[in-house]
Amino acid sequence: MPSFTPLRAVSLTASASTTSRSCAPIVPRILCQRLTQRQQQQQTQQPSTARTFTTTPRLQTKTIQPARLPRHIIPPYPYGERRVYKQSNKGLYGNVRIRFGNNVSEAHGVKTQRFWRPNVHVKVYYSESLGAKVKTRLTMRVLKSIKREGGLENYLLKDKPARVKELGPGGWNLRWLLMQTRAVQERFNEERVALGLEPKPVEDRDDIVQYALDHATPGKLSVRSRETLAELRMQEVFTLGPEELDDVEGVEELTPEMEEELLKAMGENDLEFPDAVNEGQVKVKAERDGVRA
Repeated sequence: MPSFTPLRAVSLTASASTTSRSCAPIVPRILCQRLTQRQQQQQTQQPSTARTFTTTPRLQTKTIQPARLPRHIIPPYPYGERRVYKQSNKGLYGNVRIRFGNNVSEAHGVKTQRFWRPNVHVKVYYSESLGAKVKTRLTMRVLKSIKREGGLENYLLKDKPARVKELGPGGWNLRWLLMQTRAVQERFNEERVALGLEPKPVEDRDDIVQYALDHATPGKLSVRSRETLAELRMQEVFTLGPEELDDVEGVEELTPEMEEELLKAMGENDLEFPDAVNEGQVKVKAERDGVRA
């Protein structure tokens, strides 16, 4: 009697033999087709020049806080620091302050003192001009104003007196720092040209901007920031009196050696005339005693 194999068994054995050549027999046929298609696509694509693995760290973006900016290089805020609700000096609080009032009971009309704090949140913005992130506290009213103006930079650079008064010391520091960048200077020149005015020369203040950013972030100052700080300290030297004294001929700066020689000469003169010095001291003391009497 001839032996035969069922049709179903033949199909299974055939599929197993075909799949064993390309992939494991456990993997379904559809998955094998997808893998082969993906391999073909990768072979046809051009090899990318980007490195798939690198040990160099990514460039970190600084996150600054307005309260940590160096105040000794920033002009003073024209409206002064706020004496009420002082934490508003370190953020963007607008004109919002802490409010005081009473809770009045409906039954007996008893008043209980209470206060209302502003709705304050912490938010991080990215500034393209500074190339850094700005982390600051702000109220919901200021948050809506920033969205309406189209960004943090537009909110800070608005030149109306009401806006400058609304910024506070923290916003004033950020505004000054933005105005030192090259991008904002070019933006102001475009506005001046649109109004028919002559543009101002763009000044290179990248060193000051980088020093302010390093100062506003935790950690030590970089080498570049230390050099900038040393230059700023040298510029703080001033001349007491009119500036023309620097160019007067025959006037030299007093060195420590010259100072010691002058003091020695003055001491020798005092030793040569001790009686005159003593008589002068006695005369002055007698005049004082007479005035007291």
